[in-house]
Formats: sequence, C-alpha cells, structure tokens
Amino acid sequence: MVERWRKETHCFNFREGECTITLKDIAILTDLPIDGDVVCVDSTAPPKVVANMSGWQHFIWTVTRLCPPEKGDHDADGNPPLSKGQVSITWLTAEIRRKHNPEFGGIPLTEESSERDKEIYARIYILGMIGGVFFPKKSNNLISNSWLKIILGSWDDMGNLSWASACLAHIYRSLCNASARAVKEIDGAMFIFQFWAWEHLPWIAPKVDPDKEWGPDHPLRHEAYGCR
Repeated sequence: MVERWRKETHCFNFREGECTITLKDIAILTDLPIDGDVVCVDSTAPPKVVANMSGWQHFIWTVTRLCPPEKGDHDADGNPPLSKGQVSITWLTAEIRRKHNPEFGGIPLTEESSERDKEIYARIYILGMIGGVFFPKKSNNLISNSWLKIILGSWDDMGNLSWASACLAHIYRSLCNASARAVKEIDGAMFIFQFWAWEHLPWIAPKVDPDKEWGPDHPLRHEAYGCR
C-alpha cells in the first residue's frame, strides 16, 4: 500500500483508479470528533521555574505528578525517561504501576480516591492514547512533551479540538515520509490505516462471520465502527 501512495496527490494509485483515506473514514472508524479548533502543538520548551528541575521536568510534574530524571536512570527498554523533549512511555507506565498497583506497594485508584488523583490519572491516560495510539513515533516508546501543553488545558478545550483531522493529517505525513526509497519504517496510527484497507479492499480483510448479529443489545453496537 505504501508503494502505491503518491505524495503529490495524497492518494493510492490502483489499476482501477485512485482512492484515499478521508476525514469521514477517520470519524466513522474511530469516533474522533471532526468539528472544532485545529490541534496546534507548541514545541517550545517551557522556562525553568524551579531550581532543581528543568523546564520540561517541572511541566511533566505539573501534569502527571511524576518527575522523570534527565540523567542516570533508564527505563526497562534502556532509554532515558526524558530525552530531547520526549518522555518515555515505558517509564511513565512503570511509575503509574508503582503508584497505583498494590502489587508494587502502591495505592489503587478507587471511587473514594481524591478528584485530584482521578484527574491526574485521566490526563496521563489521555497522554498515552495520544502518544501511543493516535500519534505514535517510530520508536513506539516516546511521547513528545509538546502534547503536555494540550493535556494541561481544560477538559472542554481538549474536547473541542478536531482530533480526527489532526489524525488524518498525521497519517498522510507518515505515508508521505514512508514512501521515500530509503525509508524502511513507518509511524502514525497504522491501526486506522489497516481498518480502512480492510473496509475498502475486502480481499485482504479477515473473514467475517455472516451469522454474527449486530443488534441493539450487542456490547459493541454503539462503539466506533473500527471496534467491530
């Protein structure tokens, strides 16, 4: 599929003609919102406001209440927790387990937990969804700290962004970069690309049980189409 991609037109070239992933495809497959403001990421490093923390360290602490060390320690994959404006997903996951999993001596998150703890956990979860699912890097382990500036905003501000268009633009850029002759890897939300290919190119799609009913009581009936 990547070899059939033309970055001049953002389309796949087939014998029968051209086709491409559209904004409507993203919305139906993922249920991400189309309407809203443009997702604009600011990569400028925040100023240093605490003596013993860099600007990014303090910013990550503000969002997650976790402070990644800049030197010395490494995560389970051998990468530094904080490097070149990026935070390690492996380190972040390990710290969350240590904080909330009783097996690691942590305090589990429950209905009785404080609203502050619930909010921090929710923001970290959203950060993981953004950096690990919808806008992943080739390393599949690093999240750009620039996303933290959006995560730190109000819930309404985050919910009023056009995430579907941002995701589509990122997929287009990933396909354009991967179509270069010397490139051997691809990043981006490839699961959406795969769902799209299964839907539009049925000869490569997994077989579907014709007897399966998608009635109103099915647990996935009201989920995004990609879940089915």
